[in-house]
This record gives sequence, structure tokens and C-alpha cells, in this order.
Amino acid sequence: MGLINQLNATTDYYWLNIEPVDILNRASALLWKLMGNALIKDNWEVKPHETVDGGLMVKVPLEYQNSNSGSYGATTVINQSKVDIIDAARFGWAGIYGSNTLNLDDMTQNAGAEAIIDLTKKYMQSIIKAARIKMATDIIAAAATADNINGLGDLFNTNTAVAYGAITEAAMPNWKANVITDSEAIGFDILQKIFRAPNMGDFKDMLPDFIVTTPTLKDGYERSLHPQQRYTDTKAVEAGWDNITHKGAPIVADAGLTAGNLYALNTNFLSLRSHKDYNFTAPKWVSKEVLGQPDVITADTRWRGNLYCSNRKMQVLHTNLTEPV
Repeated sequence: MGLINQLNATTDYYWLNIEPVDILNRASALLWKLMGNALIKDNWEVKPHETVDGGLMVKVPLEYQNSNSGSYGATTVINQSKVDIIDAARFGWAGIYGSNTLNLDDMTQNAGAEAIIDLTKKYMQSIIKAARIKMATDIIAAAATADNINGLGDLFNTNTAVAYGAITEAAMPNWKANVITDSEAIGFDILQKIFRAPNMGDFKDMLPDFIVTTPTLKDGYERSLHPQQRYTDTKAVEAGWDNITHKGAPIVADAGLTAGNLYALNTNFLSLRSHKDYNFTAPKWVSKEVLGQPDVITADTRWRGNLYCSNRKMQVLHTNLTEPV
């Protein structure tokens, strides 16, 4: 090891800020919405009434067919055949963890007045953040393994033979992935088209209530409107999310999305729920003494649950969108 020179040996550093700045991770508007808590509250737990007790899988009942009906007159014979009208989507257990470890050097050198930044505290915060960032990625993607969340990539899989919630579209036509693939520039007319895709009527609860897209497409939609047409959702703004609304539904940018994609979601039929005992477990430092490393400590947080959908065709994905000219 060479000399560190006179100035380095005799002069301390000036610390501009002892709070490390996160230059890696991006905030997720979609996760904020699905978790039901604002980023500024630093509360990412699923709401208490949305926890799940247990079971082999979580069933979501679906009314997928209507009973018999027909015209009625003096000579009509009423159809008395039995029609099954109820089935259930079944979602398995997915999981996420965050973890980290401190060794002997960390604990002996990062101590006392010389410890400008408390590593044990920052590692604990990073463990929780890492799990949250992993969840933000997983809710957009398709499940890579049986342990991954069934994210939007699964919900919008258009292969009719591939099961979503243990049901294929081929077996239940109304369990349909709504995907629009037309190549077109985003604008008010395109959002109208997207809102018509569920085709379940104009009742407010049957229309998308949260739209997430890329920053480029969000800005493009905003430019397509006249200034007097530009409105924002105050709840999202208060939580720190810039947005522009379409028919009252906030359009929020999420940097984690694929270019050209816009998700128009109806959160009345979409929820992120956790197991009651694995709702981001509190990290605790544990010694690895039993493994022969008494001065190495590790901590983790664990979450188990899934993203559940009770009406698949209420959710709409539009791919191949571009900015308006």
C-alpha cells in the first residue's frame, strides 16, 4: 500500500450531507396505488382488511354465466335446465424478500463518533426499500417462477391456452385479456377508445380509474389537450405524483414501463394483498454464530401474497403507442 500524502494524512473530509442520496431506485406510481398508501407516508403495508389468513391458494369467486332467460307468452315452456354460474380464479402464493449482512469490519470500524453514517440503521432501511423495489418490478412483469407475483405481464397474456388465475380464456371466454395492439399516437380519442374496451357500460365503477404509462406518453397526452382540458387528481398530487386526468382517472408516469405501453386499470377489481403473517416482516439483526461467524449479523424482511384480479377484462393494455406529432 502506497503513501496517502500529507494533505490526506492531516486533513479531514467535509461532509456535505450525512444522509446518503439514493441514485439507483425509482419510485413506482403503480405500487403506490395498489398498496393504497402514499410514498410520503412511508407506509407500504397492505391495508389490514386486505390481508389473507392462509390456505393452499387464494380463491376469487367469479360469476361467469347468466341463468336461463327468454321471451314469455301463453305457450312458452320455460327452460328449467341447470346452468352453473359460479367458478373461481385461484392464485398461488408469491413472495418477496429484502436482506443484507454486516461483518466484523463494519461493526468495529463504523462505531463511535467516527461513524458519520450509522450503517446498521441505513442497512435496515435499505432492506425494506429493496423489497419494495422488487415488488414494484414484479407487479409489472410476468411471473418468472412459481414464487413470483402474477403481475400485469400475466394478466395481459393474450395466449388463450395459458392460464391466469388457474383459468384459461379458452375455457372461460369472459376471462379475457384486453390488449389493444394498434400502432397509433396517443391523444384524447385514443383514451376514449381504451375506455370503451371493457364494454361493460358507462357506470363509473365499470371504467378504468387509474392509468399508468411511460413519462413520454403521459407528456404526449398532456400536449394533445387544450389548456382548459387539463385537470389533475388532487389525491395523487398530494401524495407527490404529477398527473393529468382522463374522465377523472389520473394518468401517472412510471419509469419502469416498456416504451409504448399504457395500462388503464380498474382497481375496483385489482388488489395487492398479503398474508397476515408475512406483511413485510420487521427486519431483525441476527448473529450467524451457529454458522461459526459470531461477528457477522444479518437481517431480512419477507412478504407473501399476490396481485389478485376479480374481473380480467376490466383491465386494458394498449401497446405500440407513440407521442402525438
